[in-house]
Amino acid sequence: MPSIRIQRLQKELIKLLNTSLKFRIRDKRLSMVTFTDISVTTDMMYAKIYFSYMNDDEIDEKQMQELLTKSSGFFKKEIANAHLMRTIPELKFLYDSSERYSRKLEDIFEQIHKEEENAD
Repeated sequence: MPSIRIQRLQKELIKLLNTSLKFRIRDKRLSMVTFTDISVTTDMMYAKIYFSYMNDDEIDEKQMQELLTKSSGFFKKEIANAHLMRTIPELKFLYDSSERYSRKLEDIFEQIHKEEENAD
């Protein structure tokens, strides 16, 4: 389990990155992206950033991940300007599929509920 210091740092990083994504980035394709979680290693050299986005038919998860990876320099600069860390970690972006799974579960529960109503 990460230390309290790393947990606080992760919270601050997620706030910083989401704010930068919303107000400072110029690429309009990234406007529907939200960072959901971040995991920083104990030596603070690597960070896995989990993201989700409103599905657009033009861009799939892999393409969105590539766009974020290309803009990682922008995010590193934002972290450096915030003076949160001495060294800036290497950023790796991963798609967070938990939202998709929750939608599938909701659909299944809704279908079960309809079948129960039809059985009565």
